[in-house]
Amino acid sequence: MERMFRRYIPKGEFGNGPYHSRLVNRFRLILFLYLGVLFFSPPTLGRGEEVTLDQALALFYQNNYDLLIHRYEMDKAYADYVGAKLRPNPTLSFNANGLDYYSGYLKRDENTQITVRIDQLIELGGKRELRTNAALAVQQAATLTHKDVIRNLLLGFYTVYYNLELDRLNMEFGRDELTRFDRILDIAERRFNAGFLSQLDYTKIKLAKIDLENNLTNSQAQFRKDLENFNVLLGAVTTLEPSRLGIREEFPAYQEESLIEVAYQNRYDLLAAQKQVEAARHNMALARALRIPDLSVGAEHDSFGPDGASRIGGGVSIGIPVFSRAQGAILKSNAEFKQLEEQVRKIKRVIVSDVRQGLISYRASLAILGSYKERKASMEDLLNKSEAAFSLGGITVLDLLDTRKTYRDFVTKYNQNLIQTLLNQELLKVFTGEVK
Repeated sequence: MERMFRRYIPKGEFGNGPYHSRLVNRFRLILFLYLGVLFFSPPTLGRGEEVTLDQALALFYQNNYDLLIHRYEMDKAYADYVGAKLRPNPTLSFNANGLDYYSGYLKRDENTQITVRIDQLIELGGKRELRTNAALAVQQAATLTHKDVIRNLLLGFYTVYYNLELDRLNMEFGRDELTRFDRILDIAERRFNAGFLSQLDYTKIKLAKIDLENNLTNSQAQFRKDLENFNVLLGAVTTLEPSRLGIREEFPAYQEESLIEVAYQNRYDLLAAQKQVEAARHNMALARALRIPDLSVGAEHDSFGPDGASRIGGGVSIGIPVFSRAQGAILKSNAEFKQLEEQVRKIKRVIVSDVRQGLISYRASLAILGSYKERKASMEDLLNKSEAAFSLGGITVLDLLDTRKTYRDFVTKYNQNLIQTLLNQELLKVFTGEVK
């Protein structure tokens, strides 16, 4: 690049003399400054297409890989339901005996008999209806289970979504801190040049800026990582970024009893388990119906002798329930029914625990946020007074840096608890089965 520049430096009467050397040195200085700005300036973030929360949820329901994979469970359950409704196929049989082998081919004889027969199994005891009802209940349970999979995945979705909002707050605070600290550096430089600030204190202030720059860099890196997780959840091909959330600081109060009541009505894992109990009840009735033997009805056509005289006939067959009366199937279906009843009781207890724990987390984060809100104004006032006192020489550099660190830790924790409270409120709704 420098060689290219040399080609355009006018030599003329100056040749390669002092004027030419000064131009080359100035170019080198400009080049080094430009490279320094490129390497040492904070990285900028490329913005993706913004989507609202409702748009993100729609993409999540449509493209999330786990949901797409689990959706086939509903298709398989529907296939079982379709299969349960079908009747048994008839059986076609063909028999020939008494054929004479003569001159290389078969020939009818006096003892020849050719029979064509068709048999149809007829299920008794309402087996087909019971089997269909059980399969329908299983299909409905699969649909409810899929919705509960959505509910569980929403826990991760909202966590990533609100983490991105926290990353945004941290990045904005980091930029504001750098801007504010630059004013402190300007004051420190003027005091240092005037002889009111030692070289050591001036160096401490300049080094303190490194921590602010590192905090901003870490916040930006965390935002990019959470954004990647967000796009994986949405199954996005291009980078999508959630639009800014309107953050509120007023939160409602919830009662445990009403939340549990709502959860009993809406939780899809409970509704799915209750449907499975219904299917097990049909399977119990089906197992008892297996004690009733099924009929097999058949009709046949017989052809006799060399002239092929025709006869028709028919028959009925039925199993005799002497040894097997579906004892094993009945015992197994009874055990499955009782097992599912226990599963329903367990899920109800888990629902109560989920709601209680979610409510405990929500109330705890709300209480912590309240304590920070009470002291937020005083912390901002403390920082303003400390910076004003430093500009007048009223406090030391260590006092200023300690105050700034205290303020930075306070605001960081305030933002964390604010977003955590919003997240806990959203998760509490998910625990009650609310799925948008």
